[in-house]
Amino acid sequence: MKIAAYGCGQNYTSARFRVRQFIGDLATYDIHVHEYIAPIYKHLEPKSHNPVWLAAIKVARPIALMPSVIASHRYDASWIQKEMIWGRDTLERFTQGPRFFDVDDALWVPREGSAYHMARLARHMDVIIAGNEAIANWFSQFANDVRIVPTAIDCSLFCPPAVPAPADRPFTIVWTGQKVTLYHLVVVEEALRIFMERHPDVQFHAVSDAGPVLKSLPAERVTWVPWSPAVEVTAIQNAHIGIMPLVDDENGRAKCAFKMLQYMGCAVPSVVTPIGFNKDILKTGGVGLAATPTDEWVDAFESLYADREAAVDLGRRGRQVALDHFDRPIMAKQLAELFIDVVGVP
Repeated sequence: MKIAAYGCGQNYTSARFRVRQFIGDLATYDIHVHEYIAPIYKHLEPKSHNPVWLAAIKVARPIALMPSVIASHRYDASWIQKEMIWGRDTLERFTQGPRFFDVDDALWVPREGSAYHMARLARHMDVIIAGNEAIANWFSQFANDVRIVPTAIDCSLFCPPAVPAPADRPFTIVWTGQKVTLYHLVVVEEALRIFMERHPDVQFHAVSDAGPVLKSLPAERVTWVPWSPAVEVTAIQNAHIGIMPLVDDENGRAKCAFKMLQYMGCAVPSVVTPIGFNKDILKTGGVGLAATPTDEWVDAFESLYADREAAVDLGRRGRQVALDHFDRPIMAKQLAELFIDVVGVP
């Protein structure tokens, strides 16, 4: 079986962890995936808001995608990770069927008209691969075949460090994510301020493609770690706590707990907002702490700061759940079975 896959960009998180990391595993099932990486990133906007440039880029995006869409007809199926043009139904229907549309965010929310376009796009897909139940429920209104495949991590990559980090290092809280998700840090900023005031040895690290704006925190104790594949694992491994705060809106409730899974893989205890898929993972028991109002975030930080052995145990249990349920080979098998069920035996 040969599948043409479409991702949003070389470093786009969803493309890396919902498609690209499975290509080698799927080949062992005789399912051969070729990924076409979008030549123009779907969120790209020029720094200048010159209307001529804006119009040119809107035209250039679909033109740049056309060769790969035509090429899909040399394959047995198409695997499309999110929409090709942000918030719009465009060229997806012209790819080779059966078409698998992979979704791990609330694509129907971001811009005016997105819900209409995502509903229309869904009707042209053979299968919606949803990252969690909230996404599946929305797309089930418009698609006949919706299947849930949670996001996976590679537990051989996201793992505890071979050499433990120095015990006397500053107490570090880490957050990792793309710049479009930085706004979720508003949920935890006040708790971080209170906790850092109480403990002068506490630092906050943000691993992202853009720096956070946290004006209430002491600037000298906030570190922006520019994201790259080479640093994201190390930055998590060196932390004492990983956090995944979420604004309780439709975007937040559709999140697939990827940050939480990264921390769990590295055996770093996590504190998370209990919505979206975070809530489902928390139900497995003893893998992280839930926090919603500021005082719960502060209490969670204080408990992990005060009892380092309990924090280590929490991290270990989290890693075991990641290994048992969310490791890359487990989800690769689930995807292989899905493709074979719909397309046929390779």
